Amino acid sequence: MYEKEVYHFLFLHFPIALFVTGYIFHILYTITDNYDYKKNIFLIMGMGILWSILSIITGYITAFESEKMKVFSDILNKNHSNIMLISTLIFICIYLLRDKNNKILLFFHTIAIFLLTYGAHLGAKWADRI
Repeated sequence: MYEKEVYHFLFLHFPIALFVTGYIFHILYTITDNYDYKKNIFLIMGMGILWSILSIITGYITAFESEKMKVFSDILNKNHSNIMLISTLIFICIYLLRDKNNKILLFFHTIAIFLLTYGAHLGAKWADRI
């Protein structure tokens, strides 16, 4: 038999890795001003956003199946859920505003990475992994 959480765990690590890799490229672009880094930032972030949306969907499915949430409005009561939604929305905004001031985008990229890390920590606590 399978564990109900397995699908969410399969999806959640990929966007985290993509967002962190994109952040590293963003720092390198800021330091070197090499256009290749800028191109890679947004290719990686675009894939991270797609996988993040899939991870959020599988997270909700897992929460409902494991009966940690009874109704959809319970989402608003979970810090993990709220923080992951907010960080994904920030990544989407950064992606859409990619031609704007690089240093401001890097600032918001830093905030999104911190939120992503903290939200992942809360998710691990919620799933009794730590």
